[in-house]
This record gives sequence, C-alpha cells and structure tokens, in this order.
Amino acid sequence: MSAVTNTLKRFPPFRNFQHYIESQPLPEAEESIPLRVMVQLLVFVGIAASDVAGNTNNSVWAIPFSAVGASWGWYARHRRNILVKFLIAIAMIAMLVSFLGSLITQAEETRLLLAKLLIQLQVLHSFDLPRRKDLGYSTVIGLILLGVAGTLSQTTIFGLWLLLFLAIAVPVLILDHRSRLGIPTPKIQFKSMGMAPLPMLGLLVAVTVLGLGIFALLPRLPGFQLRNFPVSGNVTIQRQIPAGGIVTPGRTRRQGQGGGAGNNNETGGDSATEPAVLPPLFGTEIDETRNVPLKPELVMRVRSQAELFWRVLSYDEYTGRGWRISRNDRSQIRTLRRQVFNYEFYLPDAPGLFPRTGEIRDVVQTYTIVAENLPNLIPAAFMPTRLYFPSEEVDFDSEGGLRAPGPLPVDLTYTVISSVPFRDRTALGKASQRYPTPIRSFYLKVPPAIAGAIAAKAQEILDTATNVVGDKKLEFDNPYDKALYLAQTLKQRYRIQDLQLSATPSNDPNSDLVLQFLKQGGGQPSHFVSTMVLMLRSLGIPARYMVGFDPGKYNPFTGLYEVMNTDAHSMVEVFFPRHGWIAFDPVPGRNLFPASIEEDKTFSTLQTFWNWIAGFLPSPVVGFFTVVFNTIGRWIGSVFIGLMNWLINLGWTGFIVGALILFSVVLGLWGSWQAIVWGLDLLRLRRLEPVQRTYQLMLRFLSERGMRKSPHQTPQEYALQVINRVQPHQASAILEITKAYQDWRYGDRASSWRYLRSLLNKLRQRPSRSDR
Repeated sequence: MSAVTNTLKRFPPFRNFQHYIESQPLPEAEESIPLRVMVQLLVFVGIAASDVAGNTNNSVWAIPFSAVGASWGWYARHRRNILVKFLIAIAMIAMLVSFLGSLITQAEETRLLLAKLLIQLQVLHSFDLPRRKDLGYSTVIGLILLGVAGTLSQTTIFGLWLLLFLAIAVPVLILDHRSRLGIPTPKIQFKSMGMAPLPMLGLLVAVTVLGLGIFALLPRLPGFQLRNFPVSGNVTIQRQIPAGGIVTPGRTRRQGQGGGAGNNNETGGDSATEPAVLPPLFGTEIDETRNVPLKPELVMRVRSQAELFWRVLSYDEYTGRGWRISRNDRSQIRTLRRQVFNYEFYLPDAPGLFPRTGEIRDVVQTYTIVAENLPNLIPAAFMPTRLYFPSEEVDFDSEGGLRAPGPLPVDLTYTVISSVPFRDRTALGKASQRYPTPIRSFYLKVPPAIAGAIAAKAQEILDTATNVVGDKKLEFDNPYDKALYLAQTLKQRYRIQDLQLSATPSNDPNSDLVLQFLKQGGGQPSHFVSTMVLMLRSLGIPARYMVGFDPGKYNPFTGLYEVMNTDAHSMVEVFFPRHGWIAFDPVPGRNLFPASIEEDKTFSTLQTFWNWIAGFLPSPVVGFFTVVFNTIGRWIGSVFIGLMNWLINLGWTGFIVGALILFSVVLGLWGSWQAIVWGLDLLRLRRLEPVQRTYQLMLRFLSERGMRKSPHQTPQEYALQVINRVQPHQASAILEITKAYQDWRYGDRASSWRYLRSLLNKLRQRPSRSDR
C-alpha cells in the first residue's frame, strides 16, 4: 500500500490534490460522548421500528455495523480520513444504483426500498462522524425511518416505538443545544448534562399529552391522493382453484359447504371441534340451519377513505334451508388478467350492477389479511371498479364479487377502488319499477310451495301499516318505502332466537326456514335477511342475499379499521333501476342501513376519544355535553353557511369582503395571542422579587434593541459586553442594576424598589441634546 501511495505522490495531479486537501482546515470535531451515544440510540430505534413494521431483518446487520462505524467515527474524528471518505462515496453510489434497480422491479412497495436505502446509507455514514452536523444527519435519518415505520405499521405497537424515540430525542435536542452554546459535558451525569430526571420526565409527559391532544383534534381528510397503491410485493397468488371455485384451506371438512368450500375441492384437517375462522356464510351454497361456533379472531385491517360495508358475496337462489349461487359454472365466471406493467385490474360493468344516476364517489380501500385459512374471496366495498392485487388473474362473478385464484395468505395487502353511490331517499323513491330482463330472471324467484304464504304475510304487514301516532294508514307507492317498512317491521316484531326446523328437508312447512321463522316469531340473524328477501320478491321487488363484513372497530392511533370474524354477517340488497343495489339490514340491534359515504368522518378521531371518555361518565352528563356540542356545532355551521351564501351572492365584491374578513380574523387572533403572552409574562414578572424583576426588565429592554444575553454568559460578562454599545447614562444604569442583582443573588442583600425603579427610568430615558 505504501509503495502504491509513493507512486501516486509522484503523479502531479494527485500531488496537487493532496496538497489542496492538506491545506484545508480540519473540521471542528464534536467531543460530547453522551450526544454521540444518544444519536446512535435514536438511529437504532428508527432501524428497529422500520424492521418490525415492514417485517424485514435489516436490524440484524445494520445495528451492529452502525455501532462499529460510530466507534470508528469517534476514534478518527480528528483525522482527514480521505481514503475512508472515498470508499464511503463509492459504496453509496453502488447502493443508489442497487436502489434504482430495485425500484424498477419492485415498484409496488417503495417505502420498504426507501427504508433499506436509508439504513445502508446510515451504516456507511456512521464511519465518518466528526462534526455535530454529521450527527444531525444521522438524527434526521432516524426520524425518517420512524416515519416510514409509521406508514407501514398497522398496530398500536408503533406507539411504543414512538414513545421510546421521543424519550431519546428530547435528551438529544438538549445535548445538541448545549453543544451549540459551547457548554462542555465533562461528566456523564444527568445534572451536569442539564437533564435532571424529574424535569425530563415532566417534559416528556407534557410533550406526549400535547401531541395526543393535537392528534385528536386534527381533521381526518381523505388520503390516497397518489395512484401508486399498496400491494404485497413479496406475495404472488398462483392459480390453485378452478374458475368459480370457493375454498377455505384447512377448514373445509370441518365446515362443509357452509364453511366456505361449497362444492369445490376439500382440503385441510379432520378435527370437528376446532372453532371456525368464519361463520357459515361463505360458499357456493350455504346452509343457514347450521350454527358453527366462532372464536373471536382478527381477520383483516382496512385503511379506507370512508367507513363502509366490506362486501364479499351475493346469492340469488333460495333453497329452503339456505342460499346458493346459481350462476357459478366456469362459463359464467369472467377471468380477468392484470395489466402488463403493474398489478392493476380493470373490473367490468356487470349488467344492472353499476349505478347510472345520482352522485357517486370513488373510495379507495387497502386491505391487509391477518388471519389464516381464509377463503379465496376478496372483500371490497361495492361497487369495485379497479383492483390492485398480486396475482396474474382474478375471477369476477355474476353478482359483482371478486375471487382470487388461490386462498388469501397471511400478510397479503391489496387495494380496491370502488364507485360508491350516495343514498338519496327521494331519488330512490322515484326510481322506475321497470326492471331489466337479467334482474327479473334471477332476483324475483320464490319457491312455488311457499310463494303464496310469503306474499300474503308481506302484504298483511304493508296493509296494517300506520304512522307513528297510529291513527292514519300508510300508503306505499314505491319499492323503497316498502323495503324500508318491511325492514323496520322485522326489527320490531320478531326476536333473535333458535329456530326449530325438522331434521330433513321435505314438503313439510316446518322444514322451510322462512315459513318456520314467521310461524315461530323469530330466528337467527341470517334468518331475518332471508325472510325479507323473499318478502320483497313476493311483492315483485328484486332482492338478493348478500354477505360481508361490518367496517370493524376504528383504531384512531393507526387510522385502520380492525375487522373481526364476528363482524361477518348478511344483509338484504334491493335493486333500483339506474341506482344499482342498495342494502338494508332487518336484524334487531343493528343499524337499518350499513355505514355509508354520507357520514362525515373528518373528526372521527376526536369522536372516538369522546366516545371512550363518555363510557366512564353518567348518562345525564353525557347527554348534557352532547346537547351543548350539537348546539354549538349547529350554530357555527349555520353562521358559516349563511356568511358564505352572502359573500357568494355579492360576486367579486364578496370575494374582496371575504378576504378582508379573513385578514381581520387572522390579525385579531394574532393580536389576542400577543396580548395573552404579554399578560402571562407580566404576571410572571410580578411574582418575582423586585431585584430579579428589575434585572429581567433590563434584559428585555436591551434584547429588543438587538443586545440579547447568551445563556452561558454571567451577569457581569453581559454588562461589560453591552456598556460600550449604549449611552453613558444607560451604561451607568446597567452596571448599577447588575451590581444590585449580583448582591441579591449571591450576597442576599436586597435593594429598595424605589431605587431600582429610578435605575429603570434612567435606563429607558432618552439622551438630552448635551449628551448626544
């Protein structure tokens, strides 16, 4: 190596470059060991958090190598390290080339690629950390890695990483500030470093509480403004099931057709006692007389722009004891292939499914599968128009449902864009009653043996309908009102209970699920849905049996809906020409309509916190605050809407007036804030001793004139610094106030307030003509 170096020194360009480098001054090294250690811990937390959130293993090698690099950086902080810097630069270029290559082949998950690149750069960067600025770069990388972890994490475990990062970041900021002021930290002790335990703990608690408060008050605006949607890059679902097949791996023999296998391949275990993952609602054919025990289990997490019902399947044919999909042959299932360069599927517009009128909003949802042994059914808000899914093809059935070519694996992530219509009751009430042939052919069928009894019961309910007071008969002239009243009647007149059916299907009315439900006065939740579907069909209103998942519990810390297997249930879908399928829920204890885009979720995080707090308060207190908040909200809303309407009616004049009002409001808020700060500061000064108050007023007076006191300066040093920049009479007042303050602070000798006030007046006095 020395021979090569000596040879290079004889080369003039290299010799000139070496002379230039050696002529440059060495950078000022950071000598604070505590600051260096805390910065490395901060980086370690960022690496580990991104590793856990992204399910990678970068920390296995990155943390030890970064520690070795930081040790070398401390050892070589006073050296030029030209060769090391050259090798670091070459390695960084190689890492960048590798990142760009991965970005082309794995563009579906750029966050993990970015985290990997930052970790690699940080490890290389740790071998050259002479200056405080270099430590600052490492701090920023740690913060970015924590942010990446926040976007990847789907559990509240990230909150623990965030608190740990905060607990380390606060001391880092303190040590960095002391280093900027030139205050050394020779001893590794909390007090000598300005980090006493109790003040540090109080600061951490205050920052945490303030951060949670701001987080709760922030509006939850629609996300996903970019069209590069999350899709699992490390998962590819191959074709394992024939088109039209539905299978649940490992659970088929336990659940049979009702468990999701339908008439397809049976795979999995033989145990008959292990709880099922899902209720017996998913399959090509389901038997509603079977009751499968469920152990509550998290199924998936959903990030969505709106809280909706995650639809899975619809059934069109009633069997007497359940439902089946009649059009499930391979020839009736459309197999779609994705785009060549990405994971995007364009979903077709099935006849009669897509809304043709009314307001429609595109809603983006990203699903992450958590549970094992799920079927190949793809949940999505209705009506899906685009799918981003890690497979070469997917199946699209006649009911608008999506099916993967194989079972959904754990940690699968996919994205759906759905065109969701607004539920306009007035428009639905005026919808046409002329139904297309495909709708009439499949969604008006009722078994002939029970059609008369079902129709008579449905008509009886409508004929006896009265208003709320009960003194006026209601007249129904449109399908929407009929469906609405039937759903409300089933909720009110029938109760949830076990249904007594004969053991085997026969012509006996006791073997038919719906007839026995009406006779007995209730049944299981799914029986309410079946009864309403047949009642609507008997009245000539197209309806079908639909299954899926409720939105789940919203987690305000992650922004995700956590969907359990117990959230799976069925609902009624009613067809309205040009409006598509509209859902109703006739089951007691559940909302009449599923969650929809009409509900404002802008401040859902604050609402979630309020619901949690309200659970601990008495009902009268909750009612009082609810009335107060609603009143204030309505008043603010009415004032704002009225003001906006008035400004709009004024035209361009209204625009100018609105700008002036906005400027006045901002100016008033700023002035109010300044008044509050001034008042609090005045209150603080009044609580001080007269000498200390006088000294603080002097510092404020001089600071306003550009002579700010540095925290590391003593009172005497500061006085000697500023007396040459003021008038002679002011210099005299400054020295006297400083002496009085030092006598009080260190000698316990107080001065009279009259004397101190005269010194302040002398300091503030303008010089006379003779003094100028």
